[in-house]
Amino acid sequence: MAWSIINFSGEEIIRLATEIEKAGKAFYDAMVQKVDDPELKKVFTYLAGEEEQHIADFTRLGEKLAKDVVPNESYVGEYGDYIKAIIDSHIFNQNNVAELVKNITVFKEAVAVAFRFEKDSIMIFQEFLNVVDESGKEIVQKLIDEERQHIRKLALLSHEAPTFVVK
Repeated sequence: MAWSIINFSGEEIIRLATEIEKAGKAFYDAMVQKVDDPELKKVFTYLAGEEEQHIADFTRLGEKLAKDVVPNESYVGEYGDYIKAIIDSHIFNQNNVAELVKNITVFKEAVAVAFRFEKDSIMIFQEFLNVVDESGKEIVQKLIDEERQHIRKLALLSHEAPTFVVK
């Protein structure tokens, strides 16, 4: 899966954000199938549901966001180059979700991938704050706050269940 911003537009930003969240949901859904422990299944099911809600939130934001976004930049393309670099380094942009899941054998590995997904997503979403209007900022900030909560939950879970082996 490779993401890119072809035209730096509100529509393109929303498409990208939605794809990121779909990849996260796919990862968490796959982990639900991979773990045997009921508590871990519950956590991954919850996180998949959260990503599904984020997809809906971004879709709603897309209805409000203007088609043309004009970033503040020193030279034409500067901001787009910066965003492209962030996107290119996102964990689910470099690897296929199914490939990542297949290679996970220990629960801590799953948490590490999930942690990086949430962290990478926060970084990208923080950039979206620079290009959305006030109502858009509220939605994106809410999503960032939720991603931060996911990181806290994953960190706690990692400390509580460090030895689980997954299928």
